[in-house]
Parts: sequence; structure tokens; C-alpha cells
Amino acid sequence: MKKQALVTLRDIADALHLSVNTISCALKERNNLSPETIRRVKEKAFELGYIPNSVASSIRTGYTKTIAIILGDIANAYFSVMVKELERLIRNEGYVAMILVTDEDPRIENEAIEAALSKNVDGIIIFPTCKTEKGINLIRKRRLPFILIGRHMQDTKMDYIVSDDVNGGYLATKYLLGKGYKKILLFSGPDYVSSAFERKQGYLKGMDEAGIPVKDLIIPCDITINEKTDKQIVIALNSHKNFDAIFTYNDIIAFRIIRLTRRMGPDIPDIIGYDNIQSKIDFGFDISSVNIYKTLMAEKATAWLFSRIRHEIKPDEYLNEVVPVDLHIKE
Repeated sequence: MKKQALVTLRDIADALHLSVNTISCALKERNNLSPETIRRVKEKAFELGYIPNSVASSIRTGYTKTIAIILGDIANAYFSVMVKELERLIRNEGYVAMILVTDEDPRIENEAIEAALSKNVDGIIIFPTCKTEKGINLIRKRRLPFILIGRHMQDTKMDYIVSDDVNGGYLATKYLLGKGYKKILLFSGPDYVSSAFERKQGYLKGMDEAGIPVKDLIIPCDITINEKTDKQIVIALNSHKNFDAIFTYNDIIAFRIIRLTRRMGPDIPDIIGYDNIQSKIDFGFDISSVNIYKTLMAEKATAWLFSRIRHEIKPDEYLNEVVPVDLHIKE
């Protein structure tokens, strides 16, 4: 089927016997026109199916009014929650969001960044894989405004906003220790991911203060959620028969452990996750979790990015913000 030609301002002007300039001013609701003229123009534009040409607009203004959101794993509800928050805030600024998924693969991350750059987006919000800075450096070379969210790199000369992951890991561990547990398994993501590494540091701090050795208590997990993750969980649970409780790198791993342990037997261990995604999504049951302020982080990230786009921030001024966390304890 042949693509239908776009309706132009000239088409609306010819239909109403008005000038193209009048049509343009009416669609922008300029106050030099009467309300009746604006109404007639808008009604005719709707009738004809007129859609503003964003490409032409971007050529005139230098802005595409598009922000790319690059995230790791769409199967992880944490990212879904964050994207919903970010998209709402971007839309409120009159922009549209372009969503790209990396599957936590640095090669795909580079491709996503290249795709965003090729579309001339005005800025990028990225949950980085953290495995390499190749893609990040590509954004820097283009001098495009961007901000990291949820994770950070070693280099602090870039904008990022994260939760206080060290303290979060510490609070979760102290909570379980306070209930009398000693052999606390940690299901942790890879160390190159800043959030996983720092949550583990908080766990180690808590266990060290309690004088409890952690040998064989730390279980490495894939950062993405898949069948391999389930196999890692089952093997770990079968080989650690004498543990007391579990702390997981994120809520999704906690949910999968609960589901798998229900299959394996009636006893479900005391478990605490991370992200408190239940604050945004009702899963039908509750778990204890480290609560991160997702809406606040999204608001701060978008506000800073738009300030960067509007050149309201000095080039050598960077946002390196760590947002406090607290505990959500299930009832």
C-alpha cells in the first residue's frame, strides 16, 4: 500500500481560503487572531488529519524534542517503573521519549547509543551496563546532554543520580541480623555494575560488624532475568542447606526465589529484596525490600537534563547525587 502524503499547512490554507501564515499562527494559538479563526483552523486541521512535521521543525529550531531512554532489561519491573516515571516527566516538558533496551549487553548498548545519536535526540537518560565506557565516550564526543541513572561509572566528570546502595545493603543486612539470623545468603549481581558492587559492600560491612564470615554465602547471579538465573538460584539453594535468610540484589530475584522455593518445599526463607517495586506495582503479595525513591530520582534526573539542554548549567558542573534509601518491611 502506497504511503499517503502528509497534510500540509498549504492544504489547510487552501481549504479555508486563508494564508499559510494565518494557519501557522492559529495552530500555535497566537493572540493576534480571533478565537473563532483559531477554532476553524483547528477543526479543519483535525478533519484533514494534519500532523505537525517534526523533521521540518527540528531543522528550523535545532531541536527534535526527543529524549532517548536507554535501559537494561525490560523484563525487570524496576526498569518498567522507572521508564513510566521518566516518560511522564519528559512528556510534561513537551518532548517525546525514545525507548531503547540493551539486555545488559555493552555491544547492544553501543548500538542503542548510536541509534539515539543518529535520530538527533536532544538528550539521553541511560541506565548504563557499566562494563565499558565506550558508548558513554561516544555521547561525550558529540557533546550531547546525558545523565546516568541508577548506576554510575568510576569517572565522576559526568552527570549521574543513584540511590545510596552501600547504605541500602547495610540496612538490609542489619535488619536480618537484628532478627537473629547469621547465615545470610546474598544473591548479588556482577561487581562491574556499581549498584551490585555497592550493595554487596553494605552487606559485607554489616556481616563484618557482626563478626560473621561470609565465605560461600555470596551467590553471583546474572544481571538479566532468564532461565539461567533460575538455574543459578536452584543450584545455590540446594548447595546451601543451612542458611537462615536471604538478601537479594533486586526484588525480581527475590520474587523468583520465592516462586522456586514454593516448588521445592513448603518452607520459604525470610528474604529481603531491593528497589521496593511493590510501591508502584501490586504483585498480590508483599516482601520486605530496600526502598529507593524512584519518582524523586526520575524528577531530579529529568530536571537536570533539561537544564543541561537549555544551557543553564556550566559545562564543567556535574550532578553526582546519591539519594537516601530506607526499608520497607512487609506486614
